[in-house]
Amino acid sequence: MEVDTGTDTAAAAGRTHRVLDPEAGMRRALVLARRGMGRVRPNPPVGALVVQDGVVVGSGYHHASGKPHAEILALREAGERARGAELYVTLEPCNHQGRTPPCVPEVVRAGIRRVHAAVRDPNPASGSGVDALRAAGVEVVLGTGARPAGHLLAGFTSWLQRRRPRFALKVAVSLDGRIASSGGDSRWISSPQARAWVHRRRREADLVLVGSGTALRDNPALTTRLVPGRNPDRCVLDSRLRVPPTARVWNEDGARRVAVAVPDAEPERREALRARGVEVWTVEPDGAGHASLPALAARLGEEGYTNALVEGGGTLAGSLLGAYLVDVVWMVMARSLLLGGGGPGWTQGLLVPAVARALKISRTGLRALGPDWLFTLVPEAAQWWDPETSHV
Repeated sequence: MEVDTGTDTAAAAGRTHRVLDPEAGMRRALVLARRGMGRVRPNPPVGALVVQDGVVVGSGYHHASGKPHAEILALREAGERARGAELYVTLEPCNHQGRTPPCVPEVVRAGIRRVHAAVRDPNPASGSGVDALRAAGVEVVLGTGARPAGHLLAGFTSWLQRRRPRFALKVAVSLDGRIASSGGDSRWISSPQARAWVHRRRREADLVLVGSGTALRDNPALTTRLVPGRNPDRCVLDSRLRVPPTARVWNEDGARRVAVAVPDAEPERREALRARGVEVWTVEPDGAGHASLPALAARLGEEGYTNALVEGGGTLAGSLLGAYLVDVVWMVMARSLLLGGGGPGWTQGLLVPAVARALKISRTGLRALGPDWLFTLVPEAAQWWDPETSHV
């Protein structure tokens, strides 16, 4: 059960262990920060540690918008042991009044002598906590753990700068790039290890997005049943509201459920979904009469969503790529499956008229994921957020 103190049980159990160097301290703070992913929108996920003489005496992470920030929770737990200690925090402490009071005065009041902050706050309204701390005589070290902290903050940065969430596209493909057989069978292309990895990404997402084709064909639940934790909100891009109220994606489990349609979708279908507790959003149609993807992105931004995980088929994936809305692709490739011709590809919705106009990838990564490969692809148009090229 989650408690409002912000204490991390694992960290508490290991407080007799010493933090040997700043990198180790920040790694532990980043683990804490990740616990808030999917819970804190539109705020950023943040973790903090208070370290006195190399021993962790306080820890915390931001639990939800409007709840105390990570630094405050860590300082509360440390109490008087914070005086003369070091604070490790994954984001520059804020110095402005929002839904909660500013953190900088509390850090100064607690007697912290040195703050290790991974990155500066991308929010211009944050009040420059680094400058305020230094003016108060607190030493500030910037940049430790900047790259992984940048990854955790990418969705928050997207919401601030573009007023839309960061879209992460997940696809499972065979060795020859197919997402299903010629008969439409896609279960299971990826391994159990890869599916558990995807469920962890769902747990960290604010929302999971699929198209109506995937919802009708696979009838997915889009829950985190393979791992402990919250279920993300679920959104189906369904211009004509073809997905019935009985679909598993609309099951009531505490998550917000949203169908996205065009204005002239049948009123009877709208009411049937609303009777099931499903919200129906209306967005303007594109030139083909489908719900506009840029309009949906803007609506998600208005709702405060920062991280959206896309698990649709090749049509939705390709369309999002073509609209330059995909910020990262997570491609799970089975090493042992060849599905051959006739099956759909993972970018079939992407229409490229000439090689010169092909969508380009700026960075790639590859690692093993159980018996599969996990490719990370960053489209050239999305490299603005990529921590590989960010600066402290």
